[in-house]
Amino acid sequence: MRGSGFSLLEALVVLAVLAILSGIAVLNVRPLYDPLQDGLARTEGYLKKVRAKAMATTSAYRVVLVSENSKPKLKASYTYRCDAGLSFSNDPQLVQDFPTEVQVGVNPSDAFLCFTSRGTLVFRTNQPGFSGNPEIELRDNRGRSSKVQLLLGGGVVRR
Repeated sequence: MRGSGFSLLEALVVLAVLAILSGIAVLNVRPLYDPLQDGLARTEGYLKKVRAKAMATTSAYRVVLVSENSKPKLKASYTYRCDAGLSFSNDPQLVQDFPTEVQVGVNPSDAFLCFTSRGTLVFRTNQPGFSGNPEIELRDNRGRSSKVQLLLGGGVVRR
């Protein structure tokens, strides 16, 4: 009569089968990644972080969309107040990259976006007749788009 236990060999076989099944499951989770939503969440968090840093350091932080090696980035720079004529110093800790599948644009395209030391947004544009709040629009390679709107009180809202 045999005992009701299991051998070491049986336990190793079961663990090997579970490891293989787990590996297959992890590989199938990859299609759940959505670059547009990832870029949107990163942008929203980045803008809130820049605003918080402006208030924490009692500085003015300007946000600019730049293109480096044909990759869009948001960069922040600071000075003592929000004035377009002042010289801003780059903050290397506040750089936002985007997923490669996402294109980015600012509306209006010539927007001057600057968070004051009190967290409010200073916004200027040379486009006549523009009314509303500035927006950062993200568009993925499937044609879908989403926007992050910056409110003059300093709030950041997904649209």
